Amino acid sequence: MRPNGLQGLVLVLALGGCGRSFSIPTPSGFVDLGSRYGSDESRATTPDGAVFGVRAFDNDPKGDVTFWTRAVENRLRDLGGYAILAKRAVVTQEGIEGTELRFGHDEGTRPYAYVVTLLVTPQKLFLIESAGPKDELDKSTPRLDEAVRYFHAK
Repeated sequence: MRPNGLQGLVLVLALGGCGRSFSIPTPSGFVDLGSRYGSDESRATTPDGAVFGVRAFDNDPKGDVTFWTRAVENRLRDLGGYAILAKRAVVTQEGIEGTELRFGHDEGTRPYAYVVTLLVTPQKLFLIESAGPKDELDKSTPRLDEAVRYFHAK
């Protein structure tokens, strides 16, 4: 995962961490990395280089899913060097609506994929990220989609 785009977005938006305000199942085939990260995020990985993570931020300044989707899209495309490949609406089992953005980026001759799903509540912005070699991430897509479906905001 190339962290430059998302880390820069977080700095630009000046969003503070908010503690663990969510739960999400670890996709099958991924190993939860546990407490190696802050209390406001969750990370997991496969042995073949795909990663999965969630970060929670205060929804401040208050924005809806359209606002945050555009902010992330602009940041990753313009400053992160990612090409947007697809955008689609998503909804969790508990009814939180969001947007999934699929980006591509080549590293040498190997294509990489980066998928960020934004879920927005009045209080929180949740970024669910998946990244890795495109072929590895493509194999994991059904399991990653299922994890997003069962995401729960606390």
